[in-house]
Amino acid sequence: MFRNIFIASIFLLLSNVGFTQDKHDIQFKFDNYQNDTLIVGYYFGERQLVLDTLYSENTVGHFSLKGDSLLHPGVYIFLTHPENGFYQFLMPRDDQEFEVLSSKEDFSDLHYSGSADNELFSEYVDFLAVKRPIIEQIKTKMEGTEGALKKTFEDKMKKIDAEVKAKQSAIIEQHPASLTTMLLKANQEIHVPEFLDIPEDERKVKRYQHYKEHYFDHIDLTDSITLYSPFIDERVKYYLEKLTVQLPDSINPTIDKLFSMMGTESSLFKYYLGSLYNQYAKSKVVGMDAVIVHLVDNYYIKGLAPWMDAENMAKIADNANKIRPTLMGNIAQDITVYKEDGSPVSLDSIDYEYLVLLFWAPDCGHCKKVMPNIVEFGKEYKSKGVEVFAICTKHMDKVSTCWESIEEKEMLGFTNAADQYHKSSFKTKYDIRTTPKIFILDKDKKILIKGIGGEQLPEVMDEIIKSENAANNG
Repeated sequence: MFRNIFIASIFLLLSNVGFTQDKHDIQFKFDNYQNDTLIVGYYFGERQLVLDTLYSENTVGHFSLKGDSLLHPGVYIFLTHPENGFYQFLMPRDDQEFEVLSSKEDFSDLHYSGSADNELFSEYVDFLAVKRPIIEQIKTKMEGTEGALKKTFEDKMKKIDAEVKAKQSAIIEQHPASLTTMLLKANQEIHVPEFLDIPEDERKVKRYQHYKEHYFDHIDLTDSITLYSPFIDERVKYYLEKLTVQLPDSINPTIDKLFSMMGTESSLFKYYLGSLYNQYAKSKVVGMDAVIVHLVDNYYIKGLAPWMDAENMAKIADNANKIRPTLMGNIAQDITVYKEDGSPVSLDSIDYEYLVLLFWAPDCGHCKKVMPNIVEFGKEYKSKGVEVFAICTKHMDKVSTCWESIEEKEMLGFTNAADQYHKSSFKTKYDIRTTPKIFILDKDKKILIKGIGGEQLPEVMDEIIKSENAANNG
């Protein structure tokens, strides 16, 4: 199992090379495997896909994976039944005729014949398997020790670490073109300078910036083979979610940097453009729709996704156009709607420090559920300069249900309005596809936040007021 743990801890880095053979022939020979089925799969981004289901034919435990073309190189897996054992092996770039062998039920002796890369890597893993228990023993003995004895144990740990690094260096030097060398290089740590020449309070930021800037130094993001590994998706997610402030203003330039390293012609760009679009389209985090608009404006509609058909391209462009006017930070469009007595009311006509713009419907189940929270919020925060502008989304002959519901829901403290003939086009201007939908505007009509729940209003409003007071006093 240590073999699997180690393979899952390294990062795959390969460069494009010309293939010298045009077929694959991998033989699995397991002496103590009685089941007649073996599933072979591979990694593709965040997914594990099935390549083939193999059946033993003439000899129990023997399976054949053959074809008249090369398989895409990368990290592959085979799964055993019925215990669902999971084992990884390497598919070399141009050496795809080899045997995967084992004589033990737990596959602890997994080894290879005919694959220089797999044999070399197996040797290295076996080397680590010897060192690992020694390290664990030293750690156990070192617990609770101090002084000279503790230093003795630390020195022993350093010695083993030096031996491992020496082994790595030897493989890299002696087998520079091997897949194993590529794997070892990809697993190298990012060296971060101490930056002792700058003030201490600036060092942490500088070290973080350096680490992020060099995070992909050992991985070729232009090479499609990195997509066929269990590591790249984890690295990309860490880069975007842990090394990046989770605000669109930080995420968007980080995505741009990532794509610039991939190059817009690479398989990784194609995969992650679609993957990130779907990820942020599904995000429940407020404001992440700005990432969607950024991807559409800077990549999709600029012709960098030629694999997209015209119909789907038109859909995502239309979606971005609907979202764009209501992005956080934008100035809200003024609209004129009408009170029950027919008098007009607009954003500009309301006096407020902060405006909660609420779109709701009388027959909306969630509106009914959260309206008591919003009503209570309106009463409590009115003294803080907060006004609630409630616009009922019903029109034509249904608009009468708006006025009937206002008193029933105790919304009389709001500025209530509707637009019977939808002259204001508020559904288009504010992208109203579902209700309730809430925006909070400042006195300059800037959209501070949107898409929050009615029960979140007090917490969010307190934070907004606190932040503005801090800015004014700073």
